[in-house]
Amino acid sequence: MLPTVVQQTASASWSEQSGTWRHPHDLANLVTDANARLQEAIALGATRDGAFKDVAGLGWRLIDDDPYASVDAVLAAIEEGATAEQLGRGLAYAAALRISRFHVQNDFGDWDTVHHAFTAANALHQALVRNPSPELYRGLVHGALRVYLDRFLNVPAARMPDAVDGDLAELDECWEIQGGVDRAGAIAAGYLRGGGDPRALIEALGSALLREDAEFHWYQVFEAGVRQYDAWPEGSEEGVVILSALARFLAAHTPTRRELSRVVDIATRLRRGEELYEESPA
Repeated sequence: MLPTVVQQTASASWSEQSGTWRHPHDLANLVTDANARLQEAIALGATRDGAFKDVAGLGWRLIDDDPYASVDAVLAAIEEGATAEQLGRGLAYAAALRISRFHVQNDFGDWDTVHHAFTAANALHQALVRNPSPELYRGLVHGALRVYLDRFLNVPAARMPDAVDGDLAELDECWEIQGGVDRAGAIAAGYLRGGGDPRALIEALGSALLREDAEFHWYQVFEAGVRQYDAWPEGSEEGVVILSALARFLAAHTPTRRELSRVVDIATRLRRGEELYEESPA
């Protein structure tokens, strides 16, 4: 019996192994074609350095439902003289828009999908700033298609927050109850549009992060959100979108059991040499 089972198991195959995974669009060939056009686009863009201005527009074009249009948008921006920093920032903004437009009707686990795209885009942005090599430019094409693949998580798209004022104190309630995602985004956006101090908002979001039993990915999203906010001019609407998206992400994941703070407290007391408990006399 065992030899039969082993033979059948070893020789089995599944449709996933034989499929090309190239429907409805052949993204693999699209990447290959785009890579072949990159060098020419980079050379042309070098003659127009500084001519490109519409970084936010690039971000919006990268959430198009057509992958060919997304790749063309990247290549066109390169040809128009976009710097490596602008290209990386535009990609990261597109990924932030996916979080800002993430509908709460999606499965909870799908927050991981959009946050992975955002943190990866932020990492690419930072790398492009430090060393804008042709190899990293290829990452822009991959990143654009990564953002494209997340399009289904914006169907339907959550409404972008349109609040024009907000009270940071109201964010505390969003961390204490489930379902405060859209409210947290609206408070953050309204606070910034109303002239609030962005550093105070970042501090409030950081405090919420440290209060919870945060996972590594939370810290990644927080870092990416702050870095991307700082990449835009003070008071920009793009900065509003990014920090309100960060607020939505944190609200979606809170409250936790908050056991970490207790562990830290115990460790601190032990380091001080304090007794954690006293035995009752016999």
